[in-house]
Amino acid sequence: MSKTKIPPSVKRELWFKAHGRCEFNGCNKRLDLHGVTFEKCDLSNCAHIIADSSMGPRGDIELSALLAKDEKNIMLMCPECHKYIDHEGKDKYSVPQLKLMKKQHEDRIDMLANISPNLKTLVVLYGANIGFDTPRIEICDVYDAIIPNRYPDQNKPISIDFKNSSFYESDNDYWAIESRQIIKKCKTDVFERLESEKIPHISLFAFAPQPLLVKLGTILNDKYNVDVYQKHRNSNNWVWQNEVESNPISIIIPPDTNKNPVLVFALSSDTIIGRVQERFGDNASIWIVTCSKPNNDMLKSKSQIVDFQTKVRDLMNAIETQTSFDSLNIFMAMPIAMAVELGRLRMEKANLKWVLYDYKREYENDVKSITIINNE
Repeated sequence: MSKTKIPPSVKRELWFKAHGRCEFNGCNKRLDLHGVTFEKCDLSNCAHIIADSSMGPRGDIELSALLAKDEKNIMLMCPECHKYIDHEGKDKYSVPQLKLMKKQHEDRIDMLANISPNLKTLVVLYGANIGFDTPRIEICDVYDAIIPNRYPDQNKPISIDFKNSSFYESDNDYWAIESRQIIKKCKTDVFERLESEKIPHISLFAFAPQPLLVKLGTILNDKYNVDVYQKHRNSNNWVWQNEVESNPISIIIPPDTNKNPVLVFALSSDTIIGRVQERFGDNASIWIVTCSKPNNDMLKSKSQIVDFQTKVRDLMNAIETQTSFDSLNIFMAMPIAMAVELGRLRMEKANLKWVLYDYKREYENDVKSITIINNE
């Protein structure tokens, strides 16, 4: 442990740059609040990267005395992490490693402090059982995705799902119960919060069966400023990529548009096209939204979302004007974010009734799940 008396000005600068948190990677503990009594106090240690003694951990004959009071050679740490790097971990953590920890921690603090106050966002999470799997959305992954473009309005996101739900897709009331939950929680938790705290933006992270995602989209419609995020399988995170392989969306228009309208989204898989064609035969006008390479990880960038919005909005207008039927059957194999955006595109007073289908593996077929007449 250090025997050097650190000048108040140096310690003040260190506290400022570290934002009063332990700089050891993965700790980040607050050092101004007692963990049991929650009283204000100073729990910090000034940990030397190059020891202030040539005989100390990572000591140097020439540099130890020279850098003993240099803020760039000192890390703000909790007592546990300080003791660890100077004793049990002294041979594990080198000078370059500790310098990198300090730099990354202080760079992160500086980046967060520079986010404009008007970029506040309300983080909303929604998860519903898929088959017998219960999705889990990690908070650290959520913050990695929104920062530095936005910052959360509080430490704990709003969750609009059933906690520990025992309802599954095979249950008769599953779709109705989950739909009511979405409507109720959006009204009581999301919209009231937006209004009372004047929050201008929503960041949505969802993982649920596609009909429920569409339903959620109709509630969080285009009246609200919403960014919908996508979980990427290849990188196992929610961060949008900037450079992606070209995989343009295309629309296949049926030769006869006067029959019962059916809309198929074949973006994450194209096997759905064959199932729908076999189901309806020549008795329907089947409109198809697909892409060059349908796959589970086809959605990688925000630019693809914009392209999807433009093309599907035009497609919906075309279907509306070319059919005399009052309902549209919708079959989906598409990414999460696109399912939500489909719902957000719905025009309550202009669109047909939507009948949403969901694939049931046990039947090897698609069954009716949710019917949307208005956006409630």
